[in-house]
Amino acid sequence: MEQTLSEHAGEIAAIFADAAAGAARYTGTLGESIRSLIVRADPSAQGRASNYIAFLLPTWMGERTEAPAELRRDLAAGNVYAMLHFFLLDDLMDGSDAGLGRRQALAAGQLLHALFLERYGRHYPPDSPLWEHYRVYLAEWGAAVAEEGIRRADPREARALARKSAPVKLCAAGLLLSSGAPARIAGMEEAVDLALASLQLADDWADWREDLPDERCNAFLTLVRQDCLKLPEDAPLEERQVLQAIYHKEALDRLASIVSGYGERLAVLPEAAPGLVRFQRSILLGIEQDRQAAKETTDKLASGGGFSYFLSKMQDL
Repeated sequence: MEQTLSEHAGEIAAIFADAAAGAARYTGTLGESIRSLIVRADPSAQGRASNYIAFLLPTWMGERTEAPAELRRDLAAGNVYAMLHFFLLDDLMDGSDAGLGRRQALAAGQLLHALFLERYGRHYPPDSPLWEHYRVYLAEWGAAVAEEGIRRADPREARALARKSAPVKLCAAGLLLSSGAPARIAGMEEAVDLALASLQLADDWADWREDLPDERCNAFLTLVRQDCLKLPEDAPLEERQVLQAIYHKEALDRLASIVSGYGERLAVLPEAAPGLVRFQRSILLGIEQDRQAAKETTDKLASGGGFSYFLSKMQDL
């Protein structure tokens, strides 16, 4: 992730500056809240990790389609607005409000959606076939959030894992339509889904403690339950059991193997833009580093470091 930030730092800063400027039409407290959200989401300003794909996919796909710079820039800024719109919806569904208050978060989300539509509308009129793709991607997102916690997340179902981020694919579909290549959209969707599934698995690994009370929504915890521990569906899953799976039952080896498999499938697809492939590999690298850290902790314990060392380290994972 840090390498991606370094390679695209100037471009990312320009995208977020453009998005902030586009939101300047909104004044007062609500406008300030929207611009604050944009600043907080800018990894070049915050110096922290980011998912990147939402606002760099127009660049990665634009290189394959020779899209004009203005089109790529508008789609990237539009994706920043859409990303924050869905972020606020997710937060509100989870009972939070991104620190804005419920009413203000709802209002900000609507205005961000309007900004997204305006940016995309500069290039795709209401009768453009792009909007049928948007309806499909939005339906995928809706099904994903509606089923969360009801249908157990499966780490081996890439398409299902990617559904919650399905609207990200809209910019790539637009670029292919603009280049006169609608037949390539299905291949693009498969490629992006594999990258999004890898990202979702990495997020689920990072959030497993937070998700443990509602473990059905977390694909890493499904992997732990079904593959590592062989627990019956009605048996509770406890934190100590997850830690046992991480340190003694190769849970991260299994996770890395799945993400590696997604990467292998992605790399051979004709519509796999090089930037998308590198993004997926950076996700795998992060998981591999965590896997190695867990192994070193286990080895340290086995060689006489003692249980106190284990307790001191396990909170870092």
